Amino acid sequence: MKISSMAAALFASAVALGSTASTGAATASDSAMTASDCGNFFGQRCLVNLPTGVHMSYFDAGTKTGEILILLHTDTTSAVEWAWTVDALLHLNPNLHIYALDQRGAGATDLPERAVCRSSPNLCMTQADLAADLLAFMDTQKIAKATLVGHAMGAEAARAVALEHPERVARLILTGTGVSPAAAPARQESPRPAFHVLNALGWQEMLQERHVAWPQGALHMRPLDIDPDAVRHITQHWDISAIAAPEVVDLIAAQTAMESLATWGVLDPTPTPAEAPVRLDKLQVPTLVLWGSEDAGLDRASQQRVIDQLTQASRTHPGMYFYWKQYGVRPPPASGNKHDADDIGHNLSWEAPRQLAADIDRFVRTGEPTRDLYRSDAPRRIQTILEEPGKAIIVSSRPTARNAGRLRHSSS
Repeated sequence: MKISSMAAALFASAVALGSTASTGAATASDSAMTASDCGNFFGQRCLVNLPTGVHMSYFDAGTKTGEILILLHTDTTSAVEWAWTVDALLHLNPNLHIYALDQRGAGATDLPERAVCRSSPNLCMTQADLAADLLAFMDTQKIAKATLVGHAMGAEAARAVALEHPERVARLILTGTGVSPAAAPARQESPRPAFHVLNALGWQEMLQERHVAWPQGALHMRPLDIDPDAVRHITQHWDISAIAAPEVVDLIAAQTAMESLATWGVLDPTPTPAEAPVRLDKLQVPTLVLWGSEDAGLDRASQQRVIDQLTQASRTHPGMYFYWKQYGVRPPPASGNKHDADDIGHNLSWEAPRQLAADIDRFVRTGEPTRDLYRSDAPRRIQTILEEPGKAIIVSSRPTARNAGRLRHSSS
């Protein structure tokens, strides 16, 4: 695989650092108990053939007899987005067994080898497809039940499995998720292509100079096939975070630069199939939702709708309870420019991975998140995440008297 010199240097550095990352406290003496040889997120992946037609790649970290977590990434990236969170999780609890999947079309996972997936990839990237892959993976690995952790696109797949197969889900942890207004239709067939969102990257002009038709000629290309400086341009115009450590953003961008544009959902002119409305009120499993205050795509109103639906679910389904927790305290920048952000936003796994790990670990162990508020040290040091014990902003259907912080019992 040909990659740019910058991407190659980033991955060489990551592999060197990753020899101790994502393996928790494991040592040579307990290597027989480690999950697999695919626990280094900057090393080799495991591969498995699924009955859905997907050859799925994944990372497998921790202890093979431990409680199982399955992590699902967002779009235009891969399972590598979880590297820093998994490293922190396994330092907190080395006995976990963590799978992080490259969903179809991401990382080393291809789309199914069907003609329709080649000609119209939007038809092979639906929420139902991603959920079917997840269930098929669990079946193939003989996983009866697991905690599902999903970010944005990954949250959709995790949520779909929890709704349709609650018996397979121990807990549900969602980040980067929201609910649209009731007046808004479910995600309908959208007017594709929406390739204008790529304009700032300059790829159309680069290809037209080479007499490659845009967008159809780019559909199955990767950013690095188009632009030798793709990693830098992606950090400037696509994978943007002023809060995450620059080396983290560079590594995420290096992954994005190797993702086929077929799975970005913006070049294929085929309309995206309509999706059913979000029905969090039908959930039957314990659920934790985490939201960053500077999430430019999900405002606080979208989170109130999440809370309202989860409240209804907790009233309807015995055994179901929820926690909703806010990261950050500052609103998105008035400029709308992500480069001006000064607090935690959409990508918790990049911007606050250690804190995210703490909440996941606590929810798995005790059924509730930490009561600590996580926010940037704005305006002085926005890449420093402060932890304020007992001051978390939490809404829950099951408050406790113990160190409640700013916990609000949901009664709406």
